[in-house]
Amino acid sequence: MRGWLALLVLITNFGFFRLQAPGNNAVEITDLGASYQFSDKITITARITPVDQIQELYLYLQPAGEQPRTEKISANAAGEVSYIYNLSEKPIQPFSDVTYWLRVVNPGGSQVQSDKLSFSYDDNRFTWQTLEDSNFQVRWISGDLVFGQAVLNSAQRGLRSAAAILPGKAPSPIKIIVYANATDLQAALSIGTQTWVAGRASPDLNTIIISVTPSPEQDLELDRQISHEIMHLLTYAAAGADYQRLPVWLTEGLASLAEITPNPDYKVAITQAEETHSLIPITSLCNAFPSEASGAFLAYAQSASFVQYLYQKFGSSVFPKLIKSYQNGLGCEEGVNAALGISLEQIDVRWQQERLGLDTGSLAIQNLAPYLVSGLVLICLPLGFSFASRKKSPKSPPVQETP
Repeated sequence: MRGWLALLVLITNFGFFRLQAPGNNAVEITDLGASYQFSDKITITARITPVDQIQELYLYLQPAGEQPRTEKISANAAGEVSYIYNLSEKPIQPFSDVTYWLRVVNPGGSQVQSDKLSFSYDDNRFTWQTLEDSNFQVRWISGDLVFGQAVLNSAQRGLRSAAAILPGKAPSPIKIIVYANATDLQAALSIGTQTWVAGRASPDLNTIIISVTPSPEQDLELDRQISHEIMHLLTYAAAGADYQRLPVWLTEGLASLAEITPNPDYKVAITQAEETHSLIPITSLCNAFPSEASGAFLAYAQSASFVQYLYQKFGSSVFPKLIKSYQNGLGCEEGVNAALGISLEQIDVRWQQERLGLDTGSLAIQNLAPYLVSGLVLICLPLGFSFASRKKSPKSPPVQETP
């Protein structure tokens, strides 16, 4: 028994010294740090000794909710690392937590990894004020504490409004970032030409980013934007990893339905589209909305009206059914058929008839027009050939063009 115990102690001590006392060639990674200029670059610095043990060196960056990004980098002759990660080429979502670390491969093939550190990739171009409760963390630029409390109050109302339509619990706390204007928000999100965007939800980060200027009318705009974006978070919580499978008309329609103060211009846009016969088929709003401002606005307006029609027609239970259909892997149109027992095209027609009051006969003619034309062509072509074969006329003279 004592022999086995002595052998176990010997093996344990041998393993200890193998791991802890490799000698003078042990690689050390010290002074690891990160700094950044928002939307421009991240600078990673460190010191590695001894430098002759660096065969390969790798940087790992892992924004929250993403897989690690790997960069092969180098150290100078003194073992100092100063690496620039280009954010304009490989952007990171604003206000996400970023974890980073280094890994060294020595000439013998062994690997040494540094500790994992992290930083919050906030928009450090501005000075932010903060306020929070058990459900929300609010950050804003312009305005005093009264404005911050107005944002927090609106968030509480928005959560109640969204949960009344799609019951569920979003992870907390929800971060709400309030820019003072849409221009700063669009620059932060690198939106570019989509100048009509005033807010965005990042469900994977449980973050809402909006733009509202402190003013006497601020509460109306806060209620509209925040409730809209909170519904996106609740929909993501309900759908989970299958959120991207949901049709855009459903996610944006649900978000618009939750708005405490709906956009009054939606009705105007739909009325104008009715008059010009330019309504967008709902089937065309499954995967994306138009990129130009007018088309995108009409898509939002139609989705809001269409989803409200579903809500009034089938009740709130229709939305979990639809979400479940898409979680089961069904396509946009198949999911509607499975959940409602009716095709997306048919429910689109019914929406236009019952919600918009469009003429049933006109809709039927519009829907059948392509088939009627095809039918007439099929009928007329044989008659034309028959008539031509029966007619015996002299050969016609060449046709002369008139200049």
